[in-house]
Amino acid sequence: MPTLNYNEFNGDSQVSATITLSNGCLHLTSWGTPVQSGNKFSVTAAVTDYSGPQIACALAILGAQNTYSLGQLAIGDYSFALDACISFPNYGGAIDCSNKASIFFYAGGPNPKPQTSEIKLEYQETNGISFVNATIVVPPCFRMRGWSDAPQSGNSFRSNVTIVDDERLMIACIAMDTLAHNSYDLGHLAPRVYSFTLNLCQVVIGWGTTGTTGTNTSTDCSNTSTIFFVVPGNPTPQPVPQPREWYMFFGPLAIFIVTVLRFLGIPIP
Repeated sequence: MPTLNYNEFNGDSQVSATITLSNGCLHLTSWGTPVQSGNKFSVTAAVTDYSGPQIACALAILGAQNTYSLGQLAIGDYSFALDACISFPNYGGAIDCSNKASIFFYAGGPNPKPQTSEIKLEYQETNGISFVNATIVVPPCFRMRGWSDAPQSGNSFRSNVTIVDDERLMIACIAMDTLAHNSYDLGHLAPRVYSFTLNLCQVVIGWGTTGTTGTNTSTDCSNTSTIFFVVPGNPTPQPVPQPREWYMFFGPLAIFIVTVLRFLGIPIP
């Protein structure tokens, strides 16, 4: 649901957030205030879902946007995490905080580093088949490991893509980003709203403790992106069986009786 982007304006660090609301029952009620802990920022946005029994939600996709101003930060690497918590007042006040997004950025320098990773998702439909086209930015020193499948769970699809930086190889890195692309074939989908989430996992492999032959591996899968899309069209109408009227049975029987009486020469009054 949420996506994040980092920018600097006159030395002021800013994080732009977008939260996609997939139907008319979802209302964003608060963007929250970021809390800083060292080089980490975190914030919780509140969304209310007014759906419930016998409540029809309008089919609409809206994007709510907000910019968090973090001020002038000291030179260094930072992270910003956003949790979008959805409350359900018509279902006992249940709360779902599983919608998350995070971003890593470098602030305060004359030439800020690009974001460590970026994800771009686009929906496409060709001849009734739904596709999600994904593009990721692969930072210097990282290599592609591969794209996983995108299994469906209800109206949601989810996939992972993994990139690896193996520091043990001692290979010189080219100081430039590269792009990697993949197209997910979702097949023929019934008309309704769907979501597709892609997790970008960055794996760094380095040497272990000095004097040992072991390795140290760290994995960060916090960079995610979600797209909502609508498959247009109307469901195929199902034939409704019509009740058999009484005359559909007795009509042919009457004709048969009249024919037999005439054949036997019996007068018909």
